[in-house]
Amino acid sequence: MYGFGALAGADDEPTPQSSSKSKASKSEGSKSKAETFSIDPTHSMAMFRVRHGASMFWGRFNKITGTVSYDPNSESALELDITMVIDSVDSGSERLDGHLKSEDFFFAEKYPEATFKSSSSNRVGEKTYAVSGKLTMRGVTKPITVRVNWLGTSDSRGRRTCGLETEFTVKRSEFGINYGVSMGMLGDEIKIIVAMEGSAGGDGPGREAGGQAEGGLPRFLARHDANGDGKIQKSEAPERLKNRFDEIDTNGDGAIDAAEAGAMRGGRGQGATRRPRPDSDG
Repeated sequence: MYGFGALAGADDEPTPQSSSKSKASKSEGSKSKAETFSIDPTHSMAMFRVRHGASMFWGRFNKITGTVSYDPNSESALELDITMVIDSVDSGSERLDGHLKSEDFFFAEKYPEATFKSSSSNRVGEKTYAVSGKLTMRGVTKPITVRVNWLGTSDSRGRRTCGLETEFTVKRSEFGINYGVSMGMLGDEIKIIVAMEGSAGGDGPGREAGGQAEGGLPRFLARHDANGDGKIQKSEAPERLKNRFDEIDTNGDGAIDAAEAGAMRGGRGQGATRRPRPDSDG
């Protein structure tokens, strides 16, 4: 049913209002440095809608990761590097999820991720940007442009966060997802809504969602973050974590981030189920 492009092409490529100023802004520099936010997978998601017979069917992808860079003083302020995990597709039906992951649709076994990496952006409204880049899905890469609404930043409970979202349509057949199109049983055009929250204090949510200290890694792990990137590499991990490292590292990137560490401690979120410490009574 349902083709999806995590941050795919908009219906009409917008005409930038301020593109002539973008190069000047970069060359002149700005008073503030661009901030980089890590996508919080707990508070980010992508919804998709496709025609199913006479009705509309909605589904979602529950795991989005990546980074957002933003400079409010630049006309070309927004940079995105986003990954959507295909295995996180959620239709509300395990049987249907299995079909969506199959070769008929996303072929998750061979193509486990869909990615979007921006190459340029231009301000086209007060808080709206035309973001161009390359979308890769099911082994097909296409240049696309989307409108992204920058919702702003927030400093709360020791965390600096940002919010952004985009809405657009994409033809799934352009990415090799053709099941049901020729028969007319399923639509080709897919409506996509992507909503993301990022954290400048490290990957993932704060204490309220993942159990980690506000602003990034929990304190008991932060001291092991030798290079200061907000993650614990396996070589940096304390001995008591090394035998569980692969279990906690749920996204398989070779490092434990704040969301994974929080889930480990709190038994919630995206990570592993909490287990007793070796020195506890269980």
